Amino acid sequence: MGYYYLALVFAISFVSNATPFFGAPYTVIASTILLKIGFSPSNFALIVFASGLGAALAKSVMYGIGYGVGSNLKNNKNVVFFHRLIKGRSFYVALFIAAVIPFFPFDDFIFLIGGAGNAPLLKMVEVTVVSKLIKSSVEIGIEAAGIIQIGKLTGISPVTLGVVSSIVFGVLGVLLFKIDWEKLYAKVERYFRQHSSSTP
Repeated sequence: MGYYYLALVFAISFVSNATPFFGAPYTVIASTILLKIGFSPSNFALIVFASGLGAALAKSVMYGIGYGVGSNLKNNKNVVFFHRLIKGRSFYVALFIAAVIPFFPFDDFIFLIGGAGNAPLLKMVEVTVVSKLIKSSVEIGIEAAGIIQIGKLTGISPVTLGVVSSIVFGVLGVLLFKIDWEKLYAKVERYFRQHSSSTP
């Protein structure tokens, strides 16, 4: 595999994850590039490494934003909400889990909070590297296999399917960005409380 593809995957992953609360579906794009160059164990490992490392290092940008505008984040409803949510729990456990969860930019909020509170950046990045490598290995493996199987069923080339999937997930990312997470959490919490209280 040429270094060009690794640099491209790293750059896409970095830029996507450095964009506050929204970015391109970088693992789908990485899967598409993997299929273009040929799926093999070595190519898979290299693509996962480039993707995970780029995604993890990009979160230092979110940390810098939190550090730079820390005082202005106190009144941000989503930041305040996630600060309350992780308060009393292990900060790094919360970060590890948040960085693995697909679609949702929970780790962005934690890096903002970490920057505003002067948390150790190196430690946060170390935890996130492990999380993003796990996330990339699982997602790229599933996405590449899924695209290949769908391609066999539909007769559409895997690369074309990968491009279409990237666009679809990009639109989904915009929709997720517009969600008021505090209201959604309150509704889910209220739903479970009502059902638990009605259960004999």
